[in-house]
Amino acid sequence: MRAVLAWQESPPEKDGVRNICYDVAFNPDGTEVVCGIGARVYIFGTADGDLISALKGHKDAVYCVDYAANGKRFASGGADATIIIWTNKGEGVLKYSHNDSIQALAYSPTAHQLASGTATDFGLWSAEQKSVAKHKVTSKILSLAWTCDGQYIALGHFDGNISIRDKSGDEKVSIQRDAPVWSMVWRPGTSVGEDILAAGCWDGSLSFYQLSGGQIGVDKDLGFNPCSVSFFGNGEYLMVGGTDRKVHLFTKEGTKLLDVAERNGWIWCVKRNHKTNCLVVGCQDGSVALYQLVFSTVHGLYQDRYAYRESLSDVIIKHLITEQKVCIKCRDYVKKIAVYKDKLAVQLSHKIVIYELSGADHGEMRYQVAAKIEKTVDCNLLVVTSMHVILCLDRRLQSYGFEGKLGREWVLDSVIRYIKVIGGPTGREGFLLGLKSGEIVCIFVDNPFPIIMMHHTAAVRCLDINNQRNKVALVDENNMVVVYDLKMKEKTFEAKGANSVAWNSDFADMLCFSGNGVLSIKTGSLPVHQQKLQGFVVGFKRSKIFCLQYVEMQTIDVPQSVSMRRFLAEKDFQSAYKVACLGVTDKDWRELAMECLLALEVDAAKKAFIRVRDAKYLETVDRMSRNKSSLQDFLPEVFAYQGRYQEAARLYGNMGKVDDAVRMFSDLKQFDEAKRWTEEFSSGQRGDQKAVQDLISRQAEWSEEVNDLEGAADMYIRARKYDKAVSILVKHGWLGKLLQVAREMDASEKALLRKCANAFRKAKNIPAAREAYTKLGDLKGLAQMFVEGNEWEEAFLVAKQDSSCAVEVHAPYAMWLAENDRFDEARIAFRTAGMPERSVSLLHDLAEAAVSQQRFSDASFYYYQLACESLQGDEENSPPDSSRENPQQRNRYLSFMADAEIYFAYSVMHDAVTSPFQTIDPVSLFNAARFLAMQTSSRSTPPKGVRMVNIYQVLATSAKDMGAYKLARMAYHRLQTLRIPPSWQKDLDLQTVCIRAKPFMDQEDLLPICYRCGTTNPLLNTQGDICVNCGATFIRSFLTFEHLPLVEFRLDAGISPTEAVELIGEGKGSSRRGASEQNVSMDDHADVLRLDDTEDLDVAFDDPFAAQMMVPNAPIIADRETLPQLAQSEVIVWRGMGGRLPARFFRVTDTSVPLCCGPCGHFFEEDEFEMWSLERGFLPFSRQPLEGLEQKA
Repeated sequence: MRAVLAWQESPPEKDGVRNICYDVAFNPDGTEVVCGIGARVYIFGTADGDLISALKGHKDAVYCVDYAANGKRFASGGADATIIIWTNKGEGVLKYSHNDSIQALAYSPTAHQLASGTATDFGLWSAEQKSVAKHKVTSKILSLAWTCDGQYIALGHFDGNISIRDKSGDEKVSIQRDAPVWSMVWRPGTSVGEDILAAGCWDGSLSFYQLSGGQIGVDKDLGFNPCSVSFFGNGEYLMVGGTDRKVHLFTKEGTKLLDVAERNGWIWCVKRNHKTNCLVVGCQDGSVALYQLVFSTVHGLYQDRYAYRESLSDVIIKHLITEQKVCIKCRDYVKKIAVYKDKLAVQLSHKIVIYELSGADHGEMRYQVAAKIEKTVDCNLLVVTSMHVILCLDRRLQSYGFEGKLGREWVLDSVIRYIKVIGGPTGREGFLLGLKSGEIVCIFVDNPFPIIMMHHTAAVRCLDINNQRNKVALVDENNMVVVYDLKMKEKTFEAKGANSVAWNSDFADMLCFSGNGVLSIKTGSLPVHQQKLQGFVVGFKRSKIFCLQYVEMQTIDVPQSVSMRRFLAEKDFQSAYKVACLGVTDKDWRELAMECLLALEVDAAKKAFIRVRDAKYLETVDRMSRNKSSLQDFLPEVFAYQGRYQEAARLYGNMGKVDDAVRMFSDLKQFDEAKRWTEEFSSGQRGDQKAVQDLISRQAEWSEEVNDLEGAADMYIRARKYDKAVSILVKHGWLGKLLQVAREMDASEKALLRKCANAFRKAKNIPAAREAYTKLGDLKGLAQMFVEGNEWEEAFLVAKQDSSCAVEVHAPYAMWLAENDRFDEARIAFRTAGMPERSVSLLHDLAEAAVSQQRFSDASFYYYQLACESLQGDEENSPPDSSRENPQQRNRYLSFMADAEIYFAYSVMHDAVTSPFQTIDPVSLFNAARFLAMQTSSRSTPPKGVRMVNIYQVLATSAKDMGAYKLARMAYHRLQTLRIPPSWQKDLDLQTVCIRAKPFMDQEDLLPICYRCGTTNPLLNTQGDICVNCGATFIRSFLTFEHLPLVEFRLDAGISPTEAVELIGEGKGSSRRGASEQNVSMDDHADVLRLDDTEDLDVAFDDPFAAQMMVPNAPIIADRETLPQLAQSEVIVWRGMGGRLPARFFRVTDTSVPLCCGPCGHFFEEDEFEMWSLERGFLPFSRQPLEGLEQKA
């Protein structure tokens, strides 16, 4: 394991307070780290150390920081006796004080409860409480630590007392130490009720306690005063930093492993990142550093024994076949591991320990210490033999006896890259070396001279030798696997893309290698067999491959069936039998046995049949082995055992043993066959096949006469008179036999096959009909069958194969969808079938039905869909930034969209009127009624279903309630001219009289102001929803129907939308002062907002855009000089239905109002838009699902 410094920062001193980093804290997702340095709170990005914020709120040094478990807030406290609660955006939201400096802070891991400790008291605060619950203490609090379940908190005091209290502050357990308890932490990952507390005291000790107060073990002497104690990982390791300027890594029991980092000053805080293997260190010199811990795999393998390091201090030995494991606790940092036979060598920090299996039965996996070599060495590789330990140091090899004496040393010409023990007599073992120069060297423990076995052209990364010691396989740095014949000194095989290689320990001519996620097995001269496998191959025993995947060794069972079959194909039965012995299935053994038997390989067949315990075949093989001179005589019997009766009978006939054939068929109750063979061979010759068929035909006719129709059909089939057989089978519905006939018939028998297919189709036997139509090649009939059975997926597959069937599939599918009320899918199906007019007609019907049923929201959606459908056309020939100016399409689009908008607004008003509960804001209802009144005023007749009486009734009532008495009087007057229900007349007359008592004016704050020219407009404009002065159309939110601060402008001729987007924001622009430019300060009582008195408050009259805004009834044109002056945050671009309409540009005149534009082209307040969409799961107006948007994003 090693620690890599990712970044470090040392902020300059400010506010006259010395820079010391006393505390740090990660946010829960690990992306940011909060540091208290000097009098400020700094927020750094974890990835690269970039400073995100430097928060000023404390007047003196910051002693402690901590993050809430939900990640929404963090707290800081310091010498100014003040605690500040910050949001995760760095905004201060709350401040409260103690009487003394804040020494420690700790958020509960399960609740929003914050604990704080000072010299005189201990406080508990939560967002639900209005005050801080404080408890007096007798000694200064130095540290706080919550249990993992948040039920208890430990307080570490200056007088050495550790007080464990419940979450309400009542003390439950008290522990007395002899020195200040500077840091504490509870171990994560423990079970409920088994919490363990690690405490670091300033007497240089580290101790562990249970929740009940009992100490675990004895104190650990650190040799320095710990300032910070923190668990790493899931409680597996403990990090300690303090006055020795180092960060130390300990086991969870307190055993020191190694030093992780060293800094230039005292280390006051060490915290881990819960999401990654990172830790951050805060120092006396004010620096903050983040280290990445890299854990490497330390392991060793010998045949089926695998040893690996766990928790840096333990060694696990695993039997890869039996999955048995044993753990050796070394209580020290494990550097290297080596395994050989019954020996296990473990290199620790200052010694090498050799273990050996104890007892005669090594299967018990019991290891005991055999020897210790008290020597500190830094070696690259470590191997062990029966009596020696071999250390590799670059180019040198050193051999030590188990007593620790240096026995021999070898110095090679190149750096050693790989070493492998190849066995040998005890004390004289040999091992292979792969060098960086490409040489393969063999060294024996008792021989001072290395032996060069082969010279490769590239550096060796991995190598292995087969069990006959005549071939070596290696992987070089170019990821090439190469096999050399050591006797012939030549290359016999090579392949690319390998990272490791291993020979089969039980088969000398089989090896495997891995790389690029593929496992390759090479057997003899056979082609390479490949399958998917991630990891590195490190061993190969029989049919089991040992593969290292990341840090875990896995045993993968790879049956040798492929290699066995390849040897069988080459008639190499002995090699096939050897491969089968490595591990194949019973089915493979039976296949091998039958192939050997048919090839008259009696010995191999006998061994294979013994494996499957087949007594029947063994008896035959045994007779064959006793009479090897006439092995051919046994072949008919073998065929009969396999069910190949006709072949057996033919062989009997060729051998002149017709009686045996007749006897075989008689035993099988196949009397017809027996009769056939008797007649065929009764004359002593083969017989006339035509005569045989005539015999069968006559027998079939006779069966038909006696009403044995099933038997007659069978005989017609045997006589290949399929027409008569099909007629009988179809008539009686014997579909099973009919399917057999269809399979036997040639594809040229189209009439009979079609007859079979129609019979299957009529009987609803879809699989059989599909098989018949497929053989017939009639995809059209197959598609019609699937359509009749509503098997749409199958029908689509057929249509995909034959495009001529598309209309016959999609059109009925669309009708079926419409009949099952799946109208949206039906529209898509009609369009797929090439019938867009049916899709539009369906939408018209849906819209009219929705209006007639007073489902005005659905009607709005359908008219919006009609608007989109009206823009459908040839989109392939249009460039991305242009819209096709088709006047007819555009007029249809505008007409449908206008109806959609009216129905959408009317649905809001209709729901408010008909619902027993008020579900809409009165202001929004008032705005919706105004919008409807202005939109319908320019029409001769309102859209179908929209009642003007309802609109003006709601408008009059809302206007009166809002104080718009002039508008209310006009609305009541308008109602008097309309046909209203008789029950309304009396109330209308009363309200008309009462409204005259009100002032003939509207409240000034209700009057809309044009965001283009600044003119105050009346609440109702009979000319439409436009400004009475400049003629600009009011752009409304389609949720609240408020007038939004948007001004539309056009592009100058020759400027494309893409060019315009690139030009916007290039210049200085007219950006306004936003929230990020506000100066925020904080005193002891409240947040104060101050706006700088600068020229930004003056109106920029020299702005050409603003000058055009003052010109009435003329479009605003933005040229190449105006666009760069616009800030990107002020401009919203609507792309116009994906490019089917011209892009529209809008300038936001008030950037304090967050706005957004939906895919339908309407604008909304961002907060209202998000709330509406989240409540319903789709967007307003367009009803586009949120799930689709998330997948698209």
